[in-house]
Amino acid sequence: MVFKERPPRDKGVIADDRLMELHLYPGNQCNQDCSFCTVFGSPKGWYREYTQEHLDAALRTVMLNEQGAIKFYGGEPTLDFENVIWAIAYLRQQGYAGAIVIYSNGIQADRLLQILASDPLSKTTASLNYSIATGDGAPQMPQKALERLKTHEMEHPDSIAIGHPDVVDSGRGVEPFTGEATRPKANSRCPHCYPVLTTEGKFHACPFAIENQSAHFQLGDTDSDAAEIAQNFQAFFEWLDTVHEPFAIAHNLPACTVCWKHLDQLPLPNFDRLVRATAD
Repeated sequence: MVFKERPPRDKGVIADDRLMELHLYPGNQCNQDCSFCTVFGSPKGWYREYTQEHLDAALRTVMLNEQGAIKFYGGEPTLDFENVIWAIAYLRQQGYAGAIVIYSNGIQADRLLQILASDPLSKTTASLNYSIATGDGAPQMPQKALERLKTHEMEHPDSIAIGHPDVVDSGRGVEPFTGEATRPKANSRCPHCYPVLTTEGKFHACPFAIENQSAHFQLGDTDSDAAEIAQNFQAFFEWLDTVHEPFAIAHNLPACTVCWKHLDQLPLPNFDRLVRATAD
């Protein structure tokens, strides 16, 4: 395989109330309708474009230096690639110097490559969906698109990665997966991802559960200051380790299954604990 998995980065890193990574989510509209999709992506999905207000909130929340990472994901970013190109340009104009990652199914390869080429710092890369890139569990992308992306990766090493093969029991993925039975399954420990800022203006704790509107995931909105988002994110991680994971282990459940089917049995994270402590 020409494409390689991206090495994992440290989890939960915060400095000066800024997150090391942030996902940006404009909705779940997609040109595919995969049975395993964690965000319920489909051509009938919802979409709201990136705006200055949305990106300004991201810039207040994420590290702006080279350590930072902003990840565009959701349905399919290439559907409105011109808005993504505009968003990347705006982030750079405002001084963001970190990495940018585009999560894509790669089917519209030429549009994806236009997005990568648009970054004036040449630090935007792509991550392809594992199933669609390999044909394991989903129809493989057209060979013409696949060869176009392979050629680009060979000419520009590390510009296009492939997503993890793990089967995640989240979103539409809670239904039986039809891919290779030997692919790794998620265990009782949550992967502890960085949070999401949706174009609806909400900070959500989990990119896999982004379409789950439970109060357990709500970290704030675009009116929240960076310290509040950072504190709530820390409280969510503490809840994962002290409440969520013990419940998953005790009931022999994958982590994502707990979030989709058993949250009504778990207390809310103590989101305002640090805020109260500061006030006291």
